[in-house]
Amino acid sequence: MSEWHMVDDLLLAANKHGASDLIVRTDDRVRMRLNGAVITVSPDQIPVQNREQVKAMVEHMLRDHHEAVDIEQCKSLDFHYSLENVAHFRIHMMRTNGNFGIVARVIPKKIPGFDDLNLPPVIREITDNRNGLIIIAGATGSGKSTTMAVMLDHIISHRAVHVVTIEDPMEFRYNTSKKGTVCQRQLGEDVATYADGLSDALREAPDIIVAGEARDREVIQLALQASETGHLVMVTVHATTAVGTIQRLMSAFSLDEQDAIRERLGQNLRSIVVQKLLPTKDNKSRIAALEILICNSVIRHYILENRFSEIPKAIEEGTTIYGSQTFDQHLQVLVEKDLVEYEEALANAVQQEDFVMRMGRDVEV
Repeated sequence: MSEWHMVDDLLLAANKHGASDLIVRTDDRVRMRLNGAVITVSPDQIPVQNREQVKAMVEHMLRDHHEAVDIEQCKSLDFHYSLENVAHFRIHMMRTNGNFGIVARVIPKKIPGFDDLNLPPVIREITDNRNGLIIIAGATGSGKSTTMAVMLDHIISHRAVHVVTIEDPMEFRYNTSKKGTVCQRQLGEDVATYADGLSDALREAPDIIVAGEARDREVIQLALQASETGHLVMVTVHATTAVGTIQRLMSAFSLDEQDAIRERLGQNLRSIVVQKLLPTKDNKSRIAALEILICNSVIRHYILENRFSEIPKAIEEGTTIYGSQTFDQHLQVLVEKDLVEYEEALANAVQQEDFVMRMGRDVEV
């Protein structure tokens, strides 16, 4: 098989144009996601690909995979793919109507910095934690992996630490010439499951463990255990608010376990960062709107007492002292700084009527 293929050209083009995703589907036009919007590539530039052509793209990208894959037998497959010195890609292959589709997420070769992403200063302060649990939450495609990578890169640039990550698939690569070092383990290739990776990590002399997605009871238990034994543990969760993140973790446990889990969370949780990506006002890029929970004594008390509904108010009141913020507070800042359209912020506000009043606008009756 040739060492270069049309899919490499498509991936190069996606990276060159700053696309976040490349979307290829049998008998459909090629598409890219730019600044959150799906852009269709003219068939005059890139012809519509048939079933065998899309299949050949997948086979090309899998040519160096750690194990042989019969894609005709796969319903879906996640793996990583790299174009050396250009970028890395998170590839998802899917079956669709008996044919093949590809969604490739572009992972920049260079890890951005806090300022590149307009992240508030408190995110940098969160990386100063030496132990406990840090959760990065958000919907799929909200930039959780990028924020996590920025935080890790900052840590290894300033501290001589050993970081162990369990990833599915592996995304950003970390520079080996920094003070700290990152041992990245690929799910399915280097380790069988997240739970196995977490159990292994406790024997690998880590200072920091990145557990990937906390998606089930066993992984959450092991992440809490690691945070209780003096490690800093970072995980991602699919949730859209800080309270929703806590509730998502709690829902993995039976009712008779939840008091104990709340106590462990209250003692070990350090922060929750939840993010959404919004188009900027000039439509040239996207910017993260963030909800940031810093687990102070008030929030710890609310967690222990199962008073989750009072947490958002505590987040808002902790802005000056702790740097915490609700989504709606940050959306207000983004509008006032002329970075995001008011209508876009309103559409993404958690409490829309309150947001209208927060912005000094009239509430429509």
